Amino acid sequence: ERWEFQLNHDTNMKTSLILLLFISYLSLILSADPVEEEGVLVLTDANFDDTVNNEDIMLIEFYAPWCGHCKKLAPEYSAAAYELRHKTHPVKLAKVDCTVETGLQSKFGIKGYPTLKVFRKGQASDYGGPREKQGIIDYMEKQAGPAARTLSTGDLIKEFLAHPDISVVAYGLTGKAYDNFKSVANVLRDNFRFGEVVDSEVLKSGGHDKPKIVLHTKDKDQAEHVYDAEHDSKSLTSWLWSKSVPAVGEWTKETLARYQKTGLPVLKLFMDVDHTTNVKQTNYWINRLKKVAKEVAGAAGQKLHLTFANKKDYASELTKFGSEGKDLVLAIEDFAKNQKFVSSAKKIDLESIRQFVVEYLEGKLEPYIKSAPLPENNDAPVKVVVGKNFNDIVLDSSKDVLIELYAPWCGHCKKLEPIYDELATKLKNVENVVIAKMDATANDSPHSKYQASGYPTLFFAPANDKENPVPYQGERDVKSMEAFIKRKSTSWKVNKSEL
Repeated sequence: ERWEFQLNHDTNMKTSLILLLFISYLSLILSADPVEEEGVLVLTDANFDDTVNNEDIMLIEFYAPWCGHCKKLAPEYSAAAYELRHKTHPVKLAKVDCTVETGLQSKFGIKGYPTLKVFRKGQASDYGGPREKQGIIDYMEKQAGPAARTLSTGDLIKEFLAHPDISVVAYGLTGKAYDNFKSVANVLRDNFRFGEVVDSEVLKSGGHDKPKIVLHTKDKDQAEHVYDAEHDSKSLTSWLWSKSVPAVGEWTKETLARYQKTGLPVLKLFMDVDHTTNVKQTNYWINRLKKVAKEVAGAAGQKLHLTFANKKDYASELTKFGSEGKDLVLAIEDFAKNQKFVSSAKKIDLESIRQFVVEYLEGKLEPYIKSAPLPENNDAPVKVVVGKNFNDIVLDSSKDVLIELYAPWCGHCKKLEPIYDELATKLKNVENVVIAKMDATANDSPHSKYQASGYPTLFFAPANDKENPVPYQGERDVKSMEAFIKRKSTSWKVNKSEL
């Protein structure tokens, strides 16, 4: 009995030891540092947060192994990674395979490849730099430096505020308020100029007796805005975007992002803008927009931004509105709903601008939809979608629809075309499935969820949930695409009588 007890005891001890070693090994695998490939860290769902949340700054590429653009970027990205790790402010580069790490792809809203994002302590912002070695290095070196310039004298403050763009300055902030300011400045450094004043004597001489954040504008009607809400990153970010544009401002490539970030629709008066030789004419129209802003848009509780734009710089946009060649063009664009409205007034003047704004705010205007002519015959296996029949085909609640948004000049689209035709032919007898395509350069999609992020962009629109299309990001072959449709289909019904 003693031998039997000893044998059982030894066996139990060995089993426990093996189990303990297995658990330790498993924990090590799950919490291990990411492996490195060609100087680039490989991130997974298991190690992403532990790795990224501890880094002051990091650049991450979200990619798919089959993507041609990703393959082209790989050697440039790797070369940049090796150099950036040895800079004064070292930066790590990493990558995520979205075909494997689908949870991370969904979490960060990745809809095209490659997508690059800058992370600061886990907080993401879009990468806006070049995609070659030196461009990546230069951009990330700038990103790694201080986001806010220290203004140590009164003269430096004056010089900083003399810049033609708006400026955001923190005066005497400490503690949580200062930490939040620095966090927001890091994320928005590409959108705003940030400065900070910490010297007590400089603060005192400048009359800044209380800690505050001030957005200094170039608007003569209101030269500065003082932040007086809660000191958290989300509130400050929202406030900056909302105050970064005046009641009436110029729509340019530099201000575009600010207007879009406010979330409000934008009225655009396209005209000949001349700030040098014909200032009087330019100011004439600016003053009329200001009257409308004060009388109508302002009275409605700031539901619309009013802007003017130099039509010479926006020929493609005027084409988008179907209004090229006109002296004055008046339009409203709602970015949130992806809707455009174009004034049909025979003459653009103060009254027609006022009426256009009132009718828009009252919901009396019909959206403008750019559309090619309806196809005379649409009996081919791949259905042709244009702006005018988008809702009838893609949003048909009785059909599961795979829609390709393409560009005629796109090489990837041309390569996909015979494969897509073969897929449609193979599935033509599946009653509730429609394979469709739309030239996104000649037609508007009237639905905000169906927008091309690149070419081609493919969405699966299930019959029972048209508000939530599923992006297709798998292999572009018949077998893979058919399997995807079968998995997502609400009801797979084959018409055997036509087989």
